[in-house]
Amino acid sequence: MVPPADVQTSGQKWRYEPLDPAPFPAGQGPFQSRGLAYVHILSYADARLPGGRAALLARVGANADSKFYEQIFLVTGVYDVSPLLRLFIAAADLNKTEVGAFIQRRAARSGASDTEGIWKPALHGRTPSEVASRLNFAFARYYPPCGAESLAADRGFFEGELHGIPACMNGLYADSTVGFYQGALGRLGARDLRVEFDRARPDGSNAGIPLERIRFRTRWNE
Repeated sequence: MVPPADVQTSGQKWRYEPLDPAPFPAGQGPFQSRGLAYVHILSYADARLPGGRAALLARVGANADSKFYEQIFLVTGVYDVSPLLRLFIAAADLNKTEVGAFIQRRAARSGASDTEGIWKPALHGRTPSEVASRLNFAFARYYPPCGAESLAADRGFFEGELHGIPACMNGLYADSTVGFYQGALGRLGARDLRVEFDRARPDGSNAGIPLERIRFRTRWNE
């Protein structure tokens, strides 16, 4: 098991609020996720949750669009991210844990496995420092149209910035970043991972949804 990261947020309060399905029905939101994330959470539900995905969708409740969740998710396809966040919230509730901690754990598993799988050609490296500066590529591919920039990198240190992040769901992106770094760098021997986020700054809007930029720094021991 990957040990939890030490996360500091500079007073930032993360939010986990999917878009209102009235103006943004499932599948029609302006923010997307790679299908691989849906494959991971639904496979987790089938393997680890009593009642499998049926119990998970029942916990999602009235906001569950059965036709959306019944489709076959292609790992390289892109899909509305709000229904994914609803799955994370429901799964965390069934596990009686905080949604942020649940997202981090799932992202850590993805970081460890995906860097040896679908993202291996782009994220190859022999040390954590070699891989850290490339992880912004995975973020951009996972969560379009949001993105991530590499600002500075050195041995045991990386600074980056997330941009185009919907403010109402900023916790999803921050926790996914923490977890993915845990898994991807921990697989290569990184220890004592620490992540520090600056307070989010405005970054315009998309479809009337306020956006944010969030700078962060990651440190570890090799």
